[in-house]
Amino acid sequence: METLPDIAPDYGMEPQPEFRVDTVKFGDGYTQRAPSGINSVSENWRVSWSLLDRDEYDQLYPFLLSRKGVEPFMWQPPWEDAPRKYVCTQLSGQRPTRTLFASINATFEEDFTP
Repeated sequence: METLPDIAPDYGMEPQPEFRVDTVKFGDGYTQRAPSGINSVSENWRVSWSLLDRDEYDQLYPFLLSRKGVEPFMWQPPWEDAPRKYVCTQLSGQRPTRTLFASINATFEEDFTP
């Protein structure tokens, strides 16, 4: 499996955990909740790169675009010990017009497929 090109993203990324919970509501107002499966918590990340030069843009944007939102890749989030598998579900980019720099915004969703 391929790894995201090693181009440092902007600072300020935040993980956005997604909790999958099975819920049962009983007639007396009582609610019972349980994690939905063994991977009931996944992390989503909104990742941005600004001030990319042409070479960096030409590595990163086609890499993410070619996966079409379905093919996972390895990426190591900040402060993590090892890379994990993610899918890019949203992608936008601004090519340079008058300046020398481009930018990319992406949303990564953790992927648990074997």
